[in-house]
Amino acid sequence: MNDTGILCKNNQTDSFADQSCQNSTPSPYSQIDITTFMHIFPSIYGILCSVGVVANGLVIYAVAACKKKMVSDIYVLNLAIADMLFLLVMPFNIHQLVRDRQWVFGNFMCKAVVVVDVSNQFTTVGIVTVLCIDRYIAIVHPTSEKRTVQWTIIINMLVWLGSFLLTVPVMMYAKVVSRQHLEVCMMYLDGPEDMYWYTLYQSILGFIIPLIIISTFYSLTLYHVFSSIRRVKRKQSVWAKRATKMVLMVIALFLICWSPYHVIQVINLSNNKPTVAFVYAYNISICLSYSHSCINPLMLLIFAQNYRERLCRKNALHSSQHSSKVTVVKTDGSSTTNDPNYRCTVI
Repeated sequence: MNDTGILCKNNQTDSFADQSCQNSTPSPYSQIDITTFMHIFPSIYGILCSVGVVANGLVIYAVAACKKKMVSDIYVLNLAIADMLFLLVMPFNIHQLVRDRQWVFGNFMCKAVVVVDVSNQFTTVGIVTVLCIDRYIAIVHPTSEKRTVQWTIIINMLVWLGSFLLTVPVMMYAKVVSRQHLEVCMMYLDGPEDMYWYTLYQSILGFIIPLIIISTFYSLTLYHVFSSIRRVKRKQSVWAKRATKMVLMVIALFLICWSPYHVIQVINLSNNKPTVAFVYAYNISICLSYSHSCINPLMLLIFAQNYRERLCRKNALHSSQHSSKVTVVKTDGSSTTNDPNYRCTVI
């Protein structure tokens, strides 16, 4: 946990990125108390990993089951893939926590796991940001010819490429370091200045700028939706609210899970003598950010009706027996008929 040292050698509480720089030695009681507290996390991470892998697997299957995918399906699929990749490397993190920070998988795997961990954050926030922009275009400019599945695939590929490029500093600093007779995988920051710039780099590019973009576009979208309620029929107003609700939940979940982590990271820059309560809050914020990869697919499975229907073949068969066609509501409020296999969720 907290370590004695003048240089920031990244005393990691999440096995990757605890950026505490301490100049004083914590009391023995605090150290024991924190150690006991940290023993809870391997079990919590194990539950998040297990549930998250199953949930993301179901979401990926549900999207793949749709023969004719819509724009929103592409975003959901990429979010699920990003979360799945992160959860698949989480056992390495759990193993290191169980063994009191001992890393046994070598330097290459250390860099690979840290890169996937940090890249997941940039990829997730990138997809949520472009999803918010897409929702704005779908509602405010529904006749736009650029909003196609092909363009959406290209946009998501650019998000993945951008997130990979943003992890270049992580590749430079992540390494296996010998500490107290243990081999530890960590972000090895040489001093307070490196810690300062890396924290700002991660928080500004991975949270603050996307938050500004998300807030701007979603505010414009909500303004358009509610200002048009008086001018349209009740049925269209209900559609507008439903079309907006899912993305609002995706954004809200992202903010709830990631805001505490970034706030505490910034506070940590000026916190030269963290208290036990601060260390507790820091580790809980890390756990909360990790839970995003588990809760996000669960939310889609619970609240997105069509994803549930795709996973239930009996319901699909029952529907096809009553009607060979279903009505699909488009983003412009009009409707068309399609085969049940083509029925996709509009976020």
